[in-house]
Amino acid sequence: MELNSFAIIPDGNRRYALANNMALTQAYLLGTKKAWEAFEWISEYPSIQSVTFYTLSKENLTRTKEELGILFKIFEKELSKAISRNHLLGNSIKVKFIGRKDFFSEKIQKRMNELENETIDNSGKTLALAIGYNGQTEIIDAAKKIAEQVKEGLIEPEKITPELFKKNLYSELSFPDLIMRTSGTQRLSGFLTYQSAYSELVFLNKYWPEVTKQDIDKVINEFNSRERRFGK
Repeated sequence: MELNSFAIIPDGNRRYALANNMALTQAYLLGTKKAWEAFEWISEYPSIQSVTFYTLSKENLTRTKEELGILFKIFEKELSKAISRNHLLGNSIKVKFIGRKDFFSEKIQKRMNELENETIDNSGKTLALAIGYNGQTEIIDAAKKIAEQVKEGLIEPEKITPELFKKNLYSELSFPDLIMRTSGTQRLSGFLTYQSAYSELVFLNKYWPEVTKQDIDKVINEFNSRERRFGK
């Protein structure tokens, strides 16, 4: 089975900064640059139609005010750059944000909406950014939406199916065939909790800024060598 949907937990920016006696801002800038590079490397594979990055979890929002200030400043700058990046339109890239946008300032929300709207009609690959995201929260939010539909008499409880539940998640993107996490940590940390039931997992023992094109190629080749049974 071909790899269609690739999801990434780009972990280890802070530990990379510590290991290299580097300012945290610089490490995050390197990590952001690496994400753009990785997306371009992955885009060379014709079968891969969507790439999702775990950009900022709901739990990350409890970090220090200083660190969040760094992250928000970089994110806002990258949003502005992305809006004007020629390759988004030139390569027909569609950008989507999944998560709780209401956790962010109106200014950042406006830029996220602007980027989504600018690329909504693009028909090429999809770049999804999970931001203000938590998998359990997504499931609860989906359940609340369905409960409201039942309450309003729009659907009957016995009509609730996996297909209906999927439609009420933050995005109807294809469930990830492959999830890769860097830094050596071997857990998903609430990433795509509902969607990852049959995802193949790869844990790379490198900090995110250290990842190379060869690493990405190796991970994809490993996926292609596996036999997926989906519990059968």
